[in-house]
Amino acid sequence: MRSLPDSVFETDSTRAAFHGRSCNAGPAFARLSIGSASYEVADALSETAHLAFRATGGHIWTALDRTIADGWIKIAADIVLIDPDSRYQFLHTHAVRQSQDEPSGAALEFLTLGTSWQVVLQDNGSTEVRFANEAPVMVNLGPKAPAGRRERAILSLLDAKRDAPDLFGDEFAQWAQRIATGVSIAPVM
Repeated sequence: MRSLPDSVFETDSTRAAFHGRSCNAGPAFARLSIGSASYEVADALSETAHLAFRATGGHIWTALDRTIADGWIKIAADIVLIDPDSRYQFLHTHAVRQSQDEPSGAALEFLTLGTSWQVVLQDNGSTEVRFANEAPVMVNLGPKAPAGRRERAILSLLDAKRDAPDLFGDEFAQWAQRIATGVSIAPVM
């Protein structure tokens, strides 16, 4: 197996203010595929030379404080970190259900990278998310709540912790970098 230089896995502590914000961009020049997701990459239209991306076929460009010189793995890792679906995929992979036999209305218990959390699912789409030493947070996923208990629990956690982007932050960043090593790049003609 080919080993990658340590610099590929470095995290950047200070990001440009425009990083992760919507922007205007020129025509796409590359298509990145990361797992089943596909993104277009273009030069951002701004005073600084940097890139932008969007989901393939999407309309909204998102700025990256990266250039081609940073390398495709770092660019792809940043895209994974910004894509809102990635945090769900991360939790779907890392949230370990502690038991499988809870009766209806009982708390579903999870362990994620050493952090315990619970979710109590209600029939009306509302849930209660609990972390140790924290007050429970009520979340209402509404009528669009998925039927699967695990999926509802993870979406509830993401909604309850929406203002806590650092939840599993270091682990999420490292996971994004590992996922990004599988990026494939094709030119857009």
